[in-house]
Amino acid sequence: MLRIKYFLIFIFFLSFNTYAQDENVLESPELVEAMVGEGVVFLVKYNKEENQNLKLTWKSDILDANFDDQEGEFYWETDGEDRGLHSVYFYLKDSIDNIVSSSKTLIKISARASVPSIEMEPDSLDSRAFIKLLQGEEYNLEFVATTRNSANPDDVVLSYIWNNDSDLTTIDQADTHVIGNRLILDWTPSQKQVVKKYFDLDLIAIDNTNAVYRRKYRFQIIGQELPPKLRNNVNDTYIITADQELDIDFSVYDPNNDPVVYSVDIPVTVGAPNINEKGIFTWKLSSMEMSNISSIFPLKIKLKAEEAEDSKHFVEKEITILKSEKNDPPLITKLSNLSVREGYDIKRRVFIQDNNHPISELKYSLENEPDWLYVQQEGDRLFLMSDTLGFDIVKADGIPVQFDVLFTVTDPEGATDSKFFTVTVNEGVNTEKLYRQLVDYQKSTDALLVGLRKQIRELDYRVQRNQRLKKGLLFTTFFLGSFSATGAFFEDHTVANEAIPYAGALLAITSSVNALAFNQEGKVINLKGRLEDVEKSIVRNKSYLDTYSIKDETDDELRNSELVNRVQSYRQALIEQRIELRRLEDQYRELNYVQRKVRRFNRKGKAEKLRWSFIDKI
Repeated sequence: MLRIKYFLIFIFFLSFNTYAQDENVLESPELVEAMVGEGVVFLVKYNKEENQNLKLTWKSDILDANFDDQEGEFYWETDGEDRGLHSVYFYLKDSIDNIVSSSKTLIKISARASVPSIEMEPDSLDSRAFIKLLQGEEYNLEFVATTRNSANPDDVVLSYIWNNDSDLTTIDQADTHVIGNRLILDWTPSQKQVVKKYFDLDLIAIDNTNAVYRRKYRFQIIGQELPPKLRNNVNDTYIITADQELDIDFSVYDPNNDPVVYSVDIPVTVGAPNINEKGIFTWKLSSMEMSNISSIFPLKIKLKAEEAEDSKHFVEKEITILKSEKNDPPLITKLSNLSVREGYDIKRRVFIQDNNHPISELKYSLENEPDWLYVQQEGDRLFLMSDTLGFDIVKADGIPVQFDVLFTVTDPEGATDSKFFTVTVNEGVNTEKLYRQLVDYQKSTDALLVGLRKQIRELDYRVQRNQRLKKGLLFTTFFLGSFSATGAFFEDHTVANEAIPYAGALLAITSSVNALAFNQEGKVINLKGRLEDVEKSIVRNKSYLDTYSIKDETDDELRNSELVNRVQSYRQALIEQRIELRRLEDQYRELNYVQRKVRRFNRKGKAEKLRWSFIDKI
């Protein structure tokens, strides 16, 4: 009985504890779904009145979300970068920061299901089932595709189909171009299109999410009566010359293909002025006829083209005709090819003959000319001119640069003459640069000769020293050999007799030293001779440059082509001599006595002092 009692008490406490825990349970949605750009709002609930001593907290990987822990309200404004799954955790904590209860909410943000859109500009035309276009009017239409799924216009691709024919790239009188998400249509409807009347343009837009939108634009071409239009530009002024026919092309076309008649309003009949059925006005006056009516010039006439069936539709032009008894066209009598060096300027006269106009009334033009070439008039003379040419025209290879230029002269009546000529730019002499090179070469050569002479003296001293030592060793060898050979004549146990073995030993040593010490004598003499040859070559080349007396960088002698060639060949010689001296330096360092020096200087850390540093002066 007692056990049952305790069991009932245990059940009571357990149920009470469970009830107390239920009072602390947090409630939040397990899953919240929203679209990009929408706000996410939900409440987190628990029995706040019974648990006022508890604190509500939260954490999440969402940086810009907000949570009101007093009201238990979560709020988040999403954008295009928030697509995907996100987690939010909520906790109830007691006064000592222990978690009493927790809850988790999963938020799923999905992209909006959106298709591209297509708009037409100007949108004022796109107001009815059919876009009405008038015959003969010029329309500049633009169709733009956009998508809400991306802010980048390159993420939308636009294509089109004319009249349900995928092979039809455009239609008559229209230019159709697609540039990314834009279609540009320039269209001037014709009379034939008025007959056909209806045209369809299907536009298909696809964005980066593969969303597709298709829109059909239907055009209705409306015919209208349009006046004739000139086929070519017609000038305001023409000049008629005696004994030469004046032709003016006043031909027109009619947008409605209506027949057209031409007429001319001219107050004279001399010379039989006429405009034919093709719109070509012709008039020819003899010298006498022009002389008889010379007082009426300048003469104003009217050319007119009108529809044969409706004279309300016409085009006309008033023209002024001037007289010229004889207009000889200008003639370029002398225009020679130009050849110039960099560092110089151009001033070459052009000779022009014109019997009707002074040179000041003529117009001149150059085609395919370099930027620095221009035409300039000085009084009654004309010149091709340039400023001083820079040294950046000819390439590094030194090959001359040529320009084939067209020179044209035009008189006030429009008569012209043209001739081609060639401008050749040769590599110039940059006197400042050449002067610096000349001074540098002379200085470097002087320094080179000082070092080279010092090295020759060292080798010469070595040769002379060896010669002296060689003579001494030869005498010693002869003496010791003679002493040893005559040793039998000395009495036994005398000092001379006892010295014979020592003399023989010294003889052997001396002979060995004599054989070993001078085995490289030929190398030293050869090396000295080759260095002297290099010295002579350098002195000879330098003497060539010293023959030119150059005061400063502005000296005209610097433009002497012979001097320029001398400097260039001198530079090449210095390069070759430097290479030769490096080879001779290697041979020098292979000499026995030099190698001993190298080892000794290496121990002292001064091996660089044995290098022929004077070669670096080149």
